[in-house]
Amino acid sequence: KAPGVLAIYSVANPLPLGRSEVFSKGGAATENFLPFQDDRVLWNGQHVAFIVAETFEQATEAAALVRIDYVEANPALDAAAPGAPRLPQEKLDVAWGDAEQAIASAAIRVEGEYTTPREYNVPIEPHACIAAWHGEELTVWEPSQWVSGARAIIADWMKVPTDKVRVVSPYVGGAFGCKVSPHPHVAVTCAAARALGRPIKTALTRPQTFTGYGGRPHTHQRIAIGADRNGKIQSIIHEGWNETAAEDTHVEPTNAVTPMMYATPNFRSSHSLAPLNTVNPGWLRAPGENVSTYALETAIDELAYAVGVDPLEIRMRNYADYDHQAKLPWSTRRLREAYRAGAEAFGWERRSLTPRSMREGRELIGWGMASGTYPVRRSPGDASVTMLANGSVEVRSAGIDMGTGTYTILA
Repeated sequence: KAPGVLAIYSVANPLPLGRSEVFSKGGAATENFLPFQDDRVLWNGQHVAFIVAETFEQATEAAALVRIDYVEANPALDAAAPGAPRLPQEKLDVAWGDAEQAIASAAIRVEGEYTTPREYNVPIEPHACIAAWHGEELTVWEPSQWVSGARAIIADWMKVPTDKVRVVSPYVGGAFGCKVSPHPHVAVTCAAARALGRPIKTALTRPQTFTGYGGRPHTHQRIAIGADRNGKIQSIIHEGWNETAAEDTHVEPTNAVTPMMYATPNFRSSHSLAPLNTVNPGWLRAPGENVSTYALETAIDELAYAVGVDPLEIRMRNYADYDHQAKLPWSTRRLREAYRAGAEAFGWERRSLTPRSMREGRELIGWGMASGTYPVRRSPGDASVTMLANGSVEVRSAGIDMGTGTYTILA
């Protein structure tokens, strides 16, 4: 036994953990698969052992002594391989009119395939947590973008009532989505602290920020647009998929913005998942909207070039005056005014339509534009304010400061 080691947890000595439902099914968690619950290794970098020691150095030394025997299997690593499985996400399908027929009969047609790689959050402060039990009550110091969600997930993992869990998150340390929900290292930290009857601190290393949780998944999209000779869109088809884990599902809806951005009488979009032996992807700034906008706006630029009109003008001609999917008016939509104000401020009328024709001295200059949108998501919130006898004010809230100045505002 290595010096200072208190316990080693693995499939041979597992920690009992409960299940917390994933976000896509109404829960708050980003993954269902938890460490040490069976002997399968599903991706490179998966947690296979958890060593608790008196000091960081002793734990690091003990971890270096671990040797693991594997039985090789045939992993799924290439989502684009022939015959690779797809999991349709019918609830994300959107359609109206006859998109295929309208594309076939359109005077102008453009079609393209667009891919994005796996992207990682990599916050400046890696994930770390401290778990301490006081009888049946658990306190967890965890950088969190959503402390009420983290509390619910940890309570599920520990199989205790939610009111027995307190999550403390004074500073987040950077996140871009990866600290919305706690990850499996938090589950084993809390369970080990209960088993050993003492507080435990866990910090992921920088390499583990790439394997202990996922970033934005690799995506593949196909967009076809049909238009008349004036560039008025007659049909849009948007199909896409994203990689996900073999045992979990993360949906990065590639068609998130397409139904609402441009007016068209015919439309069809669909999305599916490609399960692979990879760490489950997760949230990264504007999940869905980011990749969807990239592909759609690139395709709109291609349409402008095919028609022979300015990219800004093609967007003006296909401006959506109402939500074609919901068939309802917008509550607020000032995109047309934003187009005009931006063009005037930038001097857009000086832009040449011919690629590689604008220069500044010896350098080629490219001017481009794109539209973007992000939904307004509302949820109830509450806070308590107490005026104390000494004249000070105490504010209680489950909100956090992402670095945008919340604490300063409240002060």
